[in-house]
Amino acid sequence: MICKKCDSPKTVVLRQKDFYCDECFMISTNHKFRACLGKNKILAPNEKVLICLSGGVSSSVLLDLIQYGISLENTKKLRIVPFFIHIFDVESKTATDFILEQCKKYNFNVYMVHLSDYLNTSCQLPEQNCIPEVNCDVANQFHSMQNSMPPTARNDLLLTIKRTLFIKYAKLLQCNIVFTAETSNTLAIKLLCNLAVGRGSQVQNDIGFSDTRDEKVRIIRPMRDISKEELDYYIKIKQLYPICNSSINNTNSLQSVIASFVFDLQENFQSTISTVCKTADKIGVCADRTLGKCLICESNFNDVNFKLSALEATSISRTVSFANISSNHNTDLSNIFKNDSHTAVFPLVHKYLCYGCSRIHSEMKRSTLPPHLQIL
Repeated sequence: MICKKCDSPKTVVLRQKDFYCDECFMISTNHKFRACLGKNKILAPNEKVLICLSGGVSSSVLLDLIQYGISLENTKKLRIVPFFIHIFDVESKTATDFILEQCKKYNFNVYMVHLSDYLNTSCQLPEQNCIPEVNCDVANQFHSMQNSMPPTARNDLLLTIKRTLFIKYAKLLQCNIVFTAETSNTLAIKLLCNLAVGRGSQVQNDIGFSDTRDEKVRIIRPMRDISKEELDYYIKIKQLYPICNSSINNTNSLQSVIASFVFDLQENFQSTISTVCKTADKIGVCADRTLGKCLICESNFNDVNFKLSALEATSISRTVSFANISSNHNTDLSNIFKNDSHTAVFPLVHKYLCYGCSRIHSEMKRSTLPPHLQIL
């Protein structure tokens, strides 16, 4: 077999049918990365960009692509001013040490931020290239909040916490753009997880090219067209040695089951992930106006007239049951529904929180809530 581009002996096989040599494969992967940014025309010259690192495969490839892009001297130079951040937990010391060495190798500075900073109302930039001291009381409070929740809700909240911290530190660094290393595989799994946990209306921001929920900072996914298969070949050719990590931290969670399902399906049907991602691009909610934002994930409450949902049907049934209505007497149901906040499944839904975050809030330990949620 020969390379489909230059007729050299093939070394890379993608989708069991596309053959490339190493050089043509690297050119193709770089082109996908740059084309994703170019076709959306989102970067201004010398734009300050916050790059999010985890030490995993996709993060290592993103770091290498950034370094290669800004090192070019011709018109193809990636004209950004990169800042790097890694969000860590006490248990992930291996990852933090690895990322410090990784950034040192590329001659980049990196900020290390602990997950428990989510509970702090105000934050300052830590010193570059070192692991900051962690407030034990705050860290214990954060872990208590996490441990009080079931695995599925914990994984769901963790993604929201990281997004909040990315935006918070992007503003401190005066960056209007954030890069994440999410690939087509990651986003396909995330789409199905979103639908499963009640975040279907947020697919546009959670899976699309950009997340525009914040008014000042936009989160970009420049690697969304690159697959895990391509990442594996990339690190092999460039001799990168990432650590193995995953945003899905518990094998008993709904997210881990969906991930296994998608990977198993992809092995037998090579177009599974690309089909799911293309479907995600077509999903969106159009609303004439918004009724507010969720306090946790910043998603809009859209004024859209949907048909009766399962949540509303359950709430009505629960309200009627708690009202103890007698079949022999006429009862004014309108007054009951107006005062059903104490019997509602999720009393805060569409008032302060979206449906997905209402589920998380209902499973949190109240005493460990962050300050901006203590009022709920």
